[in-house]
Amino acid sequence: MHNLFWEETRKKRNRFISLVLTLGLALSVMATSVSASKFVDAHGNEVELDDTLEAYSSVVLSGADNAARKAETNLGDLWTDALRWFAVSGKINAYFDEDDVTAGNTKVDVDADHIVALWNGGNLRADIAVGKFGAAELAAVLPYPNKVAVIYMSGAQLLEALEAASQALPYGDASADACASFMQAAGLTYSVNADRAYDKGEAYGKHWFKANSVSRVTITDVNGKAFDPNATYAVITHNANFNGMDSSYVFKAAAEANEKSAITKAVVRDVVWMYISEELGNMVGDAYAAPQGRITVTATAAPAESAKPGQSATTTENGTYTVVSGDSLWKIASKVYGSGKLWSKIFSANPQIKNASMIYVGQTLTVPAK
Repeated sequence: MHNLFWEETRKKRNRFISLVLTLGLALSVMATSVSASKFVDAHGNEVELDDTLEAYSSVVLSGADNAARKAETNLGDLWTDALRWFAVSGKINAYFDEDDVTAGNTKVDVDADHIVALWNGGNLRADIAVGKFGAAELAAVLPYPNKVAVIYMSGAQLLEALEAASQALPYGDASADACASFMQAAGLTYSVNADRAYDKGEAYGKHWFKANSVSRVTITDVNGKAFDPNATYAVITHNANFNGMDSSYVFKAAAEANEKSAITKAVVRDVVWMYISEELGNMVGDAYAAPQGRITVTATAAPAESAKPGQSATTTENGTYTVVSGDSLWKIASKVYGSGKLWSKIFSANPQIKNASMIYVGQTLTVPAK
């Protein structure tokens, strides 16, 4: 009788444990489903987003209203910084596909000072607002399943690629579609003289032409060193540029000519998130408050309101600046105060500036004392 009692007790206990485990599993599944939302990308693919990813931005990152097709933007700086960091840090090494690894292609095969990142403005499509953001916000910025690509090209090819990408500037209603090819950049600074006519060659795609010559674009430096048209540079970008989308005929030709050029398995949105998490500590702050002066677009024939950030100012004795071609608010603050992080002092003193990324040639700015 005694043994029967304990046997029955054991069975009840086991049934209770089984019930608890089953309930726990059900709750776990429910929690997983709650923390994962669905996103249909621009190619019609259903993607499951990890809703547990969280970061915070103290600044508006500009991607809406075709901002990145017009000029350098702070979002373009962040995006290209992430791609270049992915390569320079060596994290990209784990993402080469099996065929590349078998062929001995296991890393970016140039020194860090020859690695740059380029990203076409048409693939930055939404703002990231001040406050908490996550995978859904990145998916709104880039609604495509792009993969990170590495393309090796000469300096001369790099220059022509930027010339072709900038052919439709200055931005306007008529040129908006073609300006999708304009390149945001990390690891180099360059200027576009949009007052010069683009030397159109053979038609390429719906909106673009190949460049017969380079006359509008000048590369100022590459990672702080002199640009060398004969050097080999590694351009970190995405698979669609690798395959020649928009104006990227130079990318396609360079990729075909160098067998080490490769499309990796790394999803671009994941890489951007990796950068924000691991390098920025999940906090996008003052370093991305305004464009950092990597790209200067000169277009004196354009209306004042469509002049772009990446412009500088000349000082006067009464504490004002007249904006001229050259720098962003960040760069102006660097010049005046010795630190770009103080850009907000100028922004706050000029309520007529509605968007810190948009100042224009001829605009007079009040510059408060440090």
